[in-house]
Amino acid sequence: MTKPVLKTQVLIVGAGPVGQGLAIELGLRGIACLVIDKNDRVGTAPRAKTTNVRSREHFRRWGMADKLREASPFGVDYPSNVVFTTRLSGHQLAKFDNALYCAPGRNPLYAEHAQWIPQYKVEQVMRDHLKGIPSVQLRLQCQLLGIEQLSDCVHATIGDVESDSLQVVEAQFLVGCDGARSGVREAIGAHMEGTYGLSRNYNFVFRAPGLAEAHPHGKAIMYWQINSDLPSIIGPMDSDDRWFFMPTALAEGVQITRENAPDYIRKATGIDLPYEILSADEWVASELLATHYRDRRVFIAGDAAHLHPPFGGFGMNMGIGDAVDLGWKLAAVLQGWGGSGLLDSYQQERRGVHQHVMGQATANHALLGGSLLSPGLEDDTPAGEMLRTATGKRIRSAKLSEFYTLGTILGDSYAGSPLIVAGDAPDNDHQRDFLNYVPCAEPGCRAPHAWLHDGSSLFDHFGAGFTLLVSATAAVDDTALACADAARYGIPLKVLHPDNRGVRQLYPQPLTLIRPDQHIAWSGASWSSTEQADVFAVVAGHRPAA
Repeated sequence: MTKPVLKTQVLIVGAGPVGQGLAIELGLRGIACLVIDKNDRVGTAPRAKTTNVRSREHFRRWGMADKLREASPFGVDYPSNVVFTTRLSGHQLAKFDNALYCAPGRNPLYAEHAQWIPQYKVEQVMRDHLKGIPSVQLRLQCQLLGIEQLSDCVHATIGDVESDSLQVVEAQFLVGCDGARSGVREAIGAHMEGTYGLSRNYNFVFRAPGLAEAHPHGKAIMYWQINSDLPSIIGPMDSDDRWFFMPTALAEGVQITRENAPDYIRKATGIDLPYEILSADEWVASELLATHYRDRRVFIAGDAAHLHPPFGGFGMNMGIGDAVDLGWKLAAVLQGWGGSGLLDSYQQERRGVHQHVMGQATANHALLGGSLLSPGLEDDTPAGEMLRTATGKRIRSAKLSEFYTLGTILGDSYAGSPLIVAGDAPDNDHQRDFLNYVPCAEPGCRAPHAWLHDGSSLFDHFGAGFTLLVSATAAVDDTALACADAARYGIPLKVLHPDNRGVRQLYPQPLTLIRPDQHIAWSGASWSSTEQADVFAVVAGHRPAA
């Protein structure tokens, strides 16, 4: 490679939500980042449409949740209902109200409700936010051409897509957030393991004025159509009468093109309107996990590391979780207070989450529209009505795990991570209940949320580094010892004394140490009874937990 002409601390390949989320996490900590993407990141392709409660809690922490809320194409009050019907013009079979927890309002369990919003709008809000972070540069239509790892840095050759000019970037670390066909994954010698080709599907975006008023099922974000013509999912996506249409698990030989898609939409919905196709994508559902997420100074995150069926709204959100976990750890190492164990823990902490969520998404995929179809389902007869009633009952039971998953979204724990200091082994059975999230203040868990009497969220008061939450019963000497130990390592620490009985009930231990990503690192009765500075040695990655 030629001599580097650009220097940055972190080079991020891929400017989707994961890459931009990583840049925000790093940039707000003053870390210099260059984000590149070979595409221009515009278009109407649907990709993700759900930003879940956990992702929006991070958006709140980044100071951009309100901007995302304002970008909602239908307003945040639009009902996030999911309707199962024989076809858009046909019989309703089942209905899930407030699916995915998008209803606005204050829920004690989380700081932010979820939001139904196209991914391209999420990306635009993130790009606008990045403009206000001086340490971050974004270059679109710029591609990665080669990587060379040295002992103390990475040299990467990049080039603009529309020119022959090349540049060499010197970065301390490089992160591939470059999607399913990741070149960075290939560069670190990782490959995907699992099952490719669970089903073949299409995504269409189309414009159809009057469609919202042409059916009897009321407002919803998704309508699952279960009929013998074309099992599919359809729903509103954006203003200007834009909808998405997703035929699922297509039989071999069925080909849907931009030209014949309007006829398929008419047949599947039973509604004859002019349908203008705006975009068309064929895609394959798979369950794949990368063999490893790191080679020395190069990492992968998001779809570059894991792929699963998009049923349950986990994909983009799980990638944002990757960005948060890796982001604060990279920043800590670059700022000098984080040990090498922080970076070693990235795969250890995130892989268990990926496996858990992938299993749930794959189980959801196993019951698509075609699997729910029975002969006579659309018959206007007593037998048809009985069949629809039975099918509806089956749907309400079997698809519950797709639309109400707060236990999965908030309940995964990092207990067992080398960064977590735990006394007795925690009981993590609660995290396996997809439906019922039970707040838990044990090490490894996401810190329990609470609303304070001034209207703010408890999370709003956590520091950018570690936070020591102190109950009313803790000794003053404990906080002084903790602050001294943190200072010895240069670890940023905020001490928080919430004067709120509800908070004290959620956090039964007098002292709870909370990480930058809002997961609990340690809790105990007193700091003086611990091995003192060894707590920070563990949680900051200088040595693993015993």
